[in-house]
Amino acid sequence: MKNIDYDSILSGLQRKRLENANLTDTRRNEVYNRIPEIKEIDQKIASSSIQAARNRIRKITVDTGDISRRNKALADKKRLLLKQHGYPENYLEPIYDCPLCKDTGYLDGKPCKCMTQQIIDELYNQSTIRKILEQENFSTFSLTYYSKEPDGIHKHTPYENASNTLAACKDYVEHFEKSHPGVLIYGETGLGKTFLSNCIAKALLDKGHTVLYLTSINLFENILSGIIMGNVREKENMALYDYIYNCELLIIDDLGTEVPNTFVNSQLFEIINMRNNRSLATLISTNLSMRELSDRYTERIMSRIIGDFKVLQLYGTNIRYTKRKDMIQNKSSN
Repeated sequence: MKNIDYDSILSGLQRKRLENANLTDTRRNEVYNRIPEIKEIDQKIASSSIQAARNRIRKITVDTGDISRRNKALADKKRLLLKQHGYPENYLEPIYDCPLCKDTGYLDGKPCKCMTQQIIDELYNQSTIRKILEQENFSTFSLTYYSKEPDGIHKHTPYENASNTLAACKDYVEHFEKSHPGVLIYGETGLGKTFLSNCIAKALLDKGHTVLYLTSINLFENILSGIIMGNVREKENMALYDYIYNCELLIIDDLGTEVPNTFVNSQLFEIINMRNNRSLATLISTNLSMRELSDRYTERIMSRIIGDFKVLQLYGTNIRYTKRKDMIQNKSSN
């Protein structure tokens, strides 16, 4: 875990505001040159608003309803002119990367989701994850390598099962604002569990939700390091716990690769239980089977997972191995 460069984050937000303000000015000048009537409309609306403010200061009673109606008619005409000249109706409206806080980073005196996510990215160096998400998302997930032949064990073929699992993940994202239970994706190595986790992460980040991705090893190492360092890194430790327990989606990748002990069991239960009580989602991927999970983790943990999580399984042959094999064969044939 690294120190948080708040100044850099705030400078980045200020830079966004300036860039967007400049783009808005450029658009306005462009439209004013092409459609002078819109400039006249803006001047009339501005003049009307200034006059209304003066009247309030001087305590002059006027028909505010009449002013509102005139301004609305002017705004409607402006939108119509933009549309007639091939522009979107909102082309001249202020531009914001985050419409919630208008790129200030704060909403009602508290850090906005956009700033929180930037802090998470800074704190856990998620820039590499961001790059991976550009390659691993719903638009790039392929069912090609899943077999359409029955395996003699499961009801559905690996292809049908993967297709159903993909649909379930998309549905999860679509209805995340209304309902977001925990998710467990399990199956053997190389079947696409982490890929699907990344698909969900990318989709939710794009919708403005806060997402923290940690491998199981990193999660428990960070927690243990925070406990050992104590007051030496108090600010960072507080941030660590804050985002683990309060981000909208916590992804724990490769559960089971960490060293098993009572500390891991107690911390994992606390994380799952507290986040569940706060109606916050936790996504876990693991190579372990349900039986292996039961053997490794406490009954309390398994009770939470089985009772509160959407459990998804992937099965079939190792897709990662098959892809690499095909790549090697293609290279050798060229």
